[in-house]
Amino acid sequence: MIKHGPVDMLVLALGEPHFDGSIMKELKRQTATGVIRVLDAMVLFKSAEGQSWSVDLEDLPEEDLAALNFIPTDTRGGLFDSDDAETLWEGMVPDSAVVALAIEHTWAVDLVNVLEAAGVEVAMNVRIPAPIIDEAFASLETNA
Repeated sequence: MIKHGPVDMLVLALGEPHFDGSIMKELKRQTATGVIRVLDAMVLFKSAEGQSWSVDLEDLPEEDLAALNFIPTDTRGGLFDSDDAETLWEGMVPDSAVVALAIEHTWAVDLVNVLEAAGVEVAMNVRIPAPIIDEAFASLETNA
């Protein structure tokens, strides 16, 4: 029996850093419904001059930190490290930001446990990116 679902690391690149709260709102919604669990987040910036810095979530003002209450305190700030930041900074263009997220697919826990109890083994698991799926469905509609 598994206790955790698979985890994806998403790196969101913001060419012109603009945080309007919509991403956080959707992450909170998905977390509240039990579809995902956000385990950790890292926010990085690179200035127009190429200087790099990060925002330590634990150093945010209390009201901002409270908005991140959907990220468990036992994993927040513990999964990403300075090596991860260095790797991401290398690939960033000047005057940009990156948000890295570790997202657990909690929906998978019950499904995998039921499959396991039924004697089923997962023989293969492949993730196909959403844009490719959209293209495939568009192609099906065009050819129909």
